[in-house]
Amino acid sequence: MFGVVAYIGFLALFTALAAGLLFGLRAAKIL
Repeated sequence: MFGVVAYIGFLALFTALAAGLLFGLRAAKIL
């Protein structure tokens, strides 16, 4: 059970990191 929670947490963290990176690149390109 802990492995599933850790996997979901890691996946959410990776998704948030990728989204933040894309948003940062897009903002930098706009600026």
